[in-house]
Amino acid sequence: MQLIVSPSPHIREDVNIEKIMWSTVITLLPVTLVAVYIFGLTALSVVLLSVFTAVFTEFILQKMSNKSITIKDGNAVLIGLLLALLLPPNVPLWIPVIGAVISIVFAKHAFGGLGHTIFNPSLVGVAFLIISWSEIMSPEPVQRFGVSIPYILNYGASRLVDTSPLAMVGALYLLYKKYINWRIPLSFIAIVALSALLLRINFSSIFTGVLVLGIFFLATDNSTTPVTKIGRFIFGSCCGALIIIYGQFGGYFEGVCYSILLMNCFTALIDRYTVPDPSRRYMSWLKKS
Repeated sequence: MQLIVSPSPHIREDVNIEKIMWSTVITLLPVTLVAVYIFGLTALSVVLLSVFTAVFTEFILQKMSNKSITIKDGNAVLIGLLLALLLPPNVPLWIPVIGAVISIVFAKHAFGGLGHTIFNPSLVGVAFLIISWSEIMSPEPVQRFGVSIPYILNYGASRLVDTSPLAMVGALYLLYKKYINWRIPLSFIAIVALSALLLRINFSSIFTGVLVLGIFFLATDNSTTPVTKIGRFIFGSCCGALIIIYGQFGGYFEGVCYSILLMNCFTALIDRYTVPDPSRRYMSWLKKS
């Protein structure tokens, strides 16, 4: 019998970065296909350019720095896809290219790559585009011929992700597989719904594809969110409250982007004050014994 000696941990699961990233990409394909169905080749061009630029930029950076090529892990594809879904369908084709470069170079690899990012890379790219070209990034709804079905098909969407909020129902699979933690989405949704109820805000104006994407795909990024249970509740609650505040004085699209980016700044601070103290647990155990 052969004995295998290896360092801890000894309990392993069939979960890795590559599996999580590609599963997330797959769950985003339905809303991407709906956007392509409604807006045609313009939407497809935005998505393909954004994804290709993100992957190619990461490849060039790792090649130039003599690092191992990691484009197969799917993270660059996911960053490019998330960025594309947050863009209007009729933007100039250089917009997704610039956004993807900013996301990969300045938001991901400038901080050390996957697992070391402070801010969500896709949101950094979107925020840069909003600040630099606000008129292009704040379009009027592009009406296409067809009958809109609330929350399922929106022919008057102004961004790709807004074409079908319910097409992102695949996020439930990510929750089931525990690829994303349930605490952030739950607290996020609860605060948004409660605030809308108290302020008498029409929920249909808040429940958009951008909000769903923010709740399940952007705010749950493991690298940029707290690791503690209490910290995740705090993070999600603050994101929900900030979206309502931004929405009342600006727009809900910018509110989703800026609220999550702002809370990314406080992730380390939240973790610092919510990490359990091992000495307290030990003292409580001594008292019980």
